Amino acid sequence: MKTYWPVVLILVLLLAVSCLREKTDDVNARTALEQEIQKLTQRLTQLEIADNVDAFLQYYTDYAISMPEYQLTLHGREEIKDFYHEIFSRQNIKAFQRQVHEFIHLGKTIVEVGAFQKEYTDSKTAASQSVKGKYWMVWETQPDGNHKLKGEAFGFFHPVENPESLIVQSHKPQPDESDVLEQKEIPFELRAYNALMEKGVRNRDGNLRAEFFTTDGIFYPFADTAVKGMDQIKPYLIAYSSRGSVIIDSIMCYTDHFENIGDYLIEYAMFKVKWRVTGFSGRTEGKGIRIWKRQDDRSLRLYREIGTHNQLE
Repeated sequence: MKTYWPVVLILVLLLAVSCLREKTDDVNARTALEQEIQKLTQRLTQLEIADNVDAFLQYYTDYAISMPEYQLTLHGREEIKDFYHEIFSRQNIKAFQRQVHEFIHLGKTIVEVGAFQKEYTDSKTAASQSVKGKYWMVWETQPDGNHKLKGEAFGFFHPVENPESLIVQSHKPQPDESDVLEQKEIPFELRAYNALMEKGVRNRDGNLRAEFFTTDGIFYPFADTAVKGMDQIKPYLIAYSSRGSVIIDSIMCYTDHFENIGDYLIEYAMFKVKWRVTGFSGRTEGKGIRIWKRQDDRSLRLYREIGTHNQLE
């Protein structure tokens, strides 16, 4: 009886080498792509410093969604152009740096997550401002191989003086939930998760809110630094949910736009809250980008989330 194990061993070794080569090629391709994206981000930074709005907008798709801190959500390149045209004219930038923290590869979509620091003076008052914060850029590979922004969100690690200076009211009002749901086919699954989120906020249940995240999730909350991993996320949300004696009169969490990408889902989310404390009532609105990740049991959990607020009158 002949023994074929040497041949089998050679085939196994060849297969292992082939898999290793493919893995190496994939890592090299991702590294090259990340370096290319970093160059584009640096170019955007330079164009903002130079107040070159027209060149700046060439890096956005026609259907891009922008979620700046304090500003209502911007839909499409024209609204984004109006916003940045005004902001560029208000800020004389003295220094502006970005530092990338991670890239999340989702097929033709690449999410860039990082931090920034900007120093500028107000063009009218000459008052100096220094801000630090976080940013997300959602890049999309175009048919010609170039990359453009189809989404973005950015906020700060701290409260900002005079937030009104970061607002440009030059677009249509935010749609209500009923309008959004009439225009888009939001999956029932996503509506159910948002309804459960409403319950968590209404009942001020930090434990429930933490259950939405993966164990390695990262949350970028309003006016704060990143909260990383369940060991940080859970106590953070429990402490946040238990602050003060606020009563939630109504809350609405809903989807403005979403994309399914394999085992991931990107959601551009909105929320509106009416609340009261003894002798006073108010409302809070905001938005953000969520990256949901499909689990082994086919449920969705939040892998990454950034939240921003709207400055209301």
